[in-house]
Amino acid sequence: MIRSIQVEDAPALEHICKTALGHETTSAHLKNRIQELSHDPCYYLAVYEDDVTHQILGFIQAEKYNLLYGDNGWNIIALAVSPKAQRQGIGRQLLTSLEDQAVKRGYMFIRLNCNTVRADAHAFYHHMEYTCDKTQKRFIKQIER
Repeated sequence: MIRSIQVEDAPALEHICKTALGHETTSAHLKNRIQELSHDPCYYLAVYEDDVTHQILGFIQAEKYNLLYGDNGWNIIALAVSPKAQRQGIGRQLLTSLEDQAVKRGYMFIRLNCNTVRADAHAFYHHMEYTCDKTQKRFIKQIER
């Protein structure tokens, strides 16, 4: 089942972030971020919880994408499913839940960036009727504290 993210989900999300996305994080960091973002209406944070085992097997994070020169939409920041649970329709359910939220809010699109090396993810998004409309380079500057 798809449900809103909860602070108690942090350990499972830590594992999914590491195994499915290759991102190192900690449960403590995730707990803080869940507390910070979960009540902000500009974010959509949901998990897939197995109905029988109650294991968290996937999650999605999206933020409202406000365009000065166009319509509002969602920007997917992360969509990840535990490697042991992939190809079971979990990613589809998470993505569909976000699409439903877009309709409810009157948003006109959903966008995302996906690393060029993630061919399986590209195939998934194409299968879900998402199109690649441009290629770009990402620039980032780390801010020192």
